[in-house]
Amino acid sequence: MSYLVDTDVLSRTSPSTAQSIPGLREWLEKNSEQLHLSVVSLMEISYGIAWLRHRKAQRKAALLKRWLDDVVAFHNGRIMAIGDEIAIRAGQLLARARASGTEVSSEDARIAATADLEIMTVLTANARHFAPMRVRYTDPLAGLPPDAGP
Repeated sequence: MSYLVDTDVLSRTSPSTAQSIPGLREWLEKNSEQLHLSVVSLMEISYGIAWLRHRKAQRKAALLKRWLDDVVAFHNGRIMAIGDEIAIRAGQLLARARASGTEVSSEDARIAATADLEIMTVLTANARHFAPMRVRYTDPLAGLPPDAGP
């Protein structure tokens, strides 16, 4: 099984997190070949780093920039881009969620669409963001999934 790691789970592995999940880093390392990231997550984290710099939090920004560089290198070849098919599917998922009475962000919709079209499961601690789009997801706060295997 392949997973698309949501930004909220990825950020729980950062050196500045106060919200780690027991065993998450080890599980991610052990199952790394079956894990993918979205360019959306890179954008969200990059924004956070830029905002820290704007707020003059240079030391924390530098720490997170080094971590992000390591994340990108570690996931080399497993970072999912967004093309027209994903964009169109994201729009459909946004409408599906809204029809059920839930507003979700376009960032989450793009992550969900990527996972949906690439037949992956979203690894997220924000089930309430993905459930209304009716895509496959698993919440590591409820327990880490079994090893992904090849």
